[in-house]
Amino acid sequence: MSTDSAEIVELSREFGELGRELRGPGDNTAALTRMVELAVKHIAPVSFASITMLRGNTGFTLASSDPTASRADALQYELGEGPCLESAEDDTNILLFDVASERRWPRFTQALTEQTPIRSVLAFQLVAQESAALNLFAEQPAAFGEDDIDMGTIFAAHTTGLVALHEVQDKNTNLQTALDTNREIGAAVGILMAYRRTSRDEAFTMLRTASQNLHRKLRDVAADVVETGALPGE
Repeated sequence: MSTDSAEIVELSREFGELGRELRGPGDNTAALTRMVELAVKHIAPVSFASITMLRGNTGFTLASSDPTASRADALQYELGEGPCLESAEDDTNILLFDVASERRWPRFTQALTEQTPIRSVLAFQLVAQESAALNLFAEQPAAFGEDDIDMGTIFAAHTTGLVALHEVQDKNTNLQTALDTNREIGAAVGILMAYRRTSRDEAFTMLRTASQNLHRKLRDVAADVVETGALPGE
């Protein structure tokens, strides 16, 4: 078996292990981190890798292979420009550039040169509800060839599935948090109605007023009422 064939077999096995982990009690965050680590392992020029996501105007990193990749992402968020942000935001499939000759993001490329060893970037737009990109970083200029782009495309396709799963899990977590919060507030309103002999609206107003006066979240005030039977601060 050739070296290339052996590597493809190994990569297929590692992708399969990720899939089996996610069908069980696997951690999607760990799987995203494993994906960028595999990109570093299997795409020859890649020294660092990350997954970027945009929510509104805010960028954040879902996973990174190491602190250098995280710093490259952070520079883009801080400066509001860069290839990974543009790939995620503008649905651009591939952005390939050398740091030294790139003119589209001057502040980012200068900071990248000064603060990291990164000299080439390859970014793949990921299909997701939020804007997202897989970011591959190399330490040499003109580092990526056609074979690397082809391999990166394979990684982007698999990463898209993991990001989609992350979004579903995140949405479910947020929904459960909202449901739990509503239940707690409802219980607190019921307690105040019973003890203070007030209407539902009046009890809710008491909670909201206490929240504003104490500069605390409404759900935290409600939790205190459920636990103690009284408004905090009284």
